[in-house]
Amino acid sequence: MTNRFYALTLALLFTLAPTAHASAGTPQASSDWSVVRALSPGEKVSVRTKDGDRLKGRFDSASETDISFTQDGRKVSLKRDTIARVEVGHRNRMLGALIGGGTGTGVGAALGGYTVARTDHFGGDPLPIGIAVGAGVGAALGAALGYGTNYDTIYQAP
Repeated sequence: MTNRFYALTLALLFTLAPTAHASAGTPQASSDWSVVRALSPGEKVSVRTKDGDRLKGRFDSASETDISFTQDGRKVSLKRDTIARVEVGHRNRMLGALIGGGTGTGVGAALGGYTVARTDHFGGDPLPIGIAVGAGVGAALGAALGYGTNYDTIYQAP
């Protein structure tokens, strides 16, 4: 019984370990505009202007003098000298894993408790097993799907 619990706990930790490592490697902000020009079309971007406005959308293209992206279905083009910062968005997988793990723990506890209450063949074993399996599956699904968007600065105006 305890060996199963430890094995499932280790499986959960090994599932989350690559996620934590990947989120730790954030790109450094640079004043090199070529980083913006190298973005792939369709990536999530957030552009902060020198006026303090923040515009979010999907990247289209960038030239030496401006950036173009789509915000809420309309094309936006900004001159490079009006931009203070460009950020790239990615899914927040760690938060997704935490929320999924918590939800999975609750569902696993409910199913394990239901099994214990409805049968007399298992004793108390289904409850901790349900909790551990639910937490592991929920965390894995949450990490795969992500929750929300984190933005990393790739360009900072000099």
